[in-house]
Amino acid sequence: MKDQQTLANVKTNLPPLMPYAADILFAVKEQDLKMALVTGSACHEAEPILKGLGFYDLFDTVVTKDDVTNPKPAGDPYLLALKNMQVAAKNAIAVEDTFTGVTAANNAALAVVAIANKHTEQHDFSKATQQMDNLEEFWQWLQSQL
Repeated sequence: MKDQQTLANVKTNLPPLMPYAADILFAVKEQDLKMALVTGSACHEAEPILKGLGFYDLFDTVVTKDDVTNPKPAGDPYLLALKNMQVAAKNAIAVEDTFTGVTAANNAALAVVAIANKHTEQHDFSKATQQMDNLEEFWQWLQSQL
């Protein structure tokens, strides 16, 4: 009952997405690329949002802070996602919008693209492999790498 109430509340109060986020998620899935969501949020926070947005089933694995002993900025969440997908770090890339996320990806030996959002424009992204202005730029770059 509580989960249904939470889901109903989330569906009416969904957070705004970065421009192009939905398009890219569906395009990645359409190209049959593996995709994980690694979040510093708890499962009870992340899952209703992902389901409310209709994104939950797009991911091959979802890793929350509840799934690991050492959450972000430790690399453990990313390492678990890689293990769940049976993908080597050298064959993956993280997309992050926070300093903590970039640090976690670095700690898992992942290449990481940083894309600031309106709340993280002042974060230090100097440890990112690349910094990009928006998700559309990332998508164009990713397609050139495939």
